[in-house]
Amino acid sequence: MARHLGRLGAAVVALAVLLLVVAPVVAAGRTGAPKLAQAGHATFWDCPAKTTDLLVAVNTLTLHPGAFLDVSFTVRNGGTAPCNYTAPYAGVAPGPTSTTLTAGPCGSVGYVIEDSHHHDIWPGVQVVNCPALGFAQLAPGATVSGRGSWNQTKPNSTHRVPAGTYTLVVENKHFSFPLRVASS
Repeated sequence: MARHLGRLGAAVVALAVLLLVVAPVVAAGRTGAPKLAQAGHATFWDCPAKTTDLLVAVNTLTLHPGAFLDVSFTVRNGGTAPCNYTAPYAGVAPGPTSTTLTAGPCGSVGYVIEDSHHHDIWPGVQVVNCPALGFAQLAPGATVSGRGSWNQTKPNSTHRVPAGTYTLVVENKHFSFPLRVASS
């Protein structure tokens, strides 16, 4: 019983956080200003879009030299059945999967940065060596979250991308954010 109440409490807290983040963003979106967060239904590995809620948030839409773009996500299973998603192993594979999720080329949620010509400039077409991954189960009503970041560099480089306009594309174009890389 205590374990069930602990999970229920965690789900209530996660939902409250979702509402605190989404309500101001929706209000800001009414004025036409770009949004720092987007919410909607999306497929999350084996979790169907019809019952899966995804919230994606960024820390900024303008990146100055030295700044990082932080991408955060929260996924909630609104269905009546559990579903599987991919997560890194917590230790040596096979073993339990980690509760610390990431976004990016090896993450539970994928994203790319596109230039103004819609070319993938990060992570680009590079070979990525991912850690051992396995399936974890997302129970009905449960949430998981994670984050990733981009430091404005090109793949396998320490050189910053040129100033200009870019687009953060999350989950195969399901969510997108306009970005501006400033010259100073």
